[in-house]
Amino acid sequence: MSVDSRVPFLAETVMDVRLGEGVAMKRFVRLWVNLAGVVLLTACATGGPPAAYYNDQLPMYGGSGPRDDPAVQAEDEKLIADLIHRYGSRQAAAQSLLELGGRYFQAGNYAMAMHSFNQAWLLNPDSPDPFWGFAIVYDDQGKSCDAKAMIDRALSLNLSKPTELADAGRIYTYCAVSDTSLGTADRQQYFNRSEELYSRAVSMASDNPYIYGSWAIAHYWQGDYADAWKMIKRQQALGGQPGEDFLSLLRARMAESPR
Repeated sequence: MSVDSRVPFLAETVMDVRLGEGVAMKRFVRLWVNLAGVVLLTACATGGPPAAYYNDQLPMYGGSGPRDDPAVQAEDEKLIADLIHRYGSRQAAAQSLLELGGRYFQAGNYAMAMHSFNQAWLLNPDSPDPFWGFAIVYDDQGKSCDAKAMIDRALSLNLSKPTELADAGRIYTYCAVSDTSLGTADRQQYFNRSEELYSRAVSMASDNPYIYGSWAIAHYWQGDYADAWKMIKRQQALGGQPGEDFLSLLRARMAESPR
């Protein structure tokens, strides 16, 4: 069985891990996915096209340059044809790989998440979603400004899903507070951009607790603890549950206001 032929099986088997589920179940899924990832990455390392093609731990396989190599282009077309045959269409293949990348990401397997997002990008390089995928992997790895570079690419391609816009807002704030080279004016510009992105997200999905929870985190890192509490209240009113670790951090900065 080829490496790529195993992907549909994994997409159907790996369960969707969401915030709020039991820690034990999440650990189980992470272990299962990580073991599966070792099998796939080991298989990827044997034979096949030039090494540049398999630099799948960087967005766009490390950049557009290697894709200009005729040998790499031939392998690209071969993989694309195989994925289209398996999933039924280019669009269906790209969507399935995005979903698989999301599952790997939630399970903490960043290597296989990046692998899947790269394949989704290869199928649909003009979609914002693979760039969002690259961004959230970088963000979770603590590479906030690398994440911003990817989310900027996604925004340039009309990123429009409300929860993804919220992720973009959080990434802008994280980059602003982590990049020590930024001056006060530039940092404030990033904060303003963050607020703009959250406002766009809420204008499209005002009943989504995820957006308010993410916005609360952004306000915390901006030093706006009162507004962080306001967003927490909105999140809770919609049935969302903020993490206890975050609540502890926020309470240490500012006591919770009465309801």
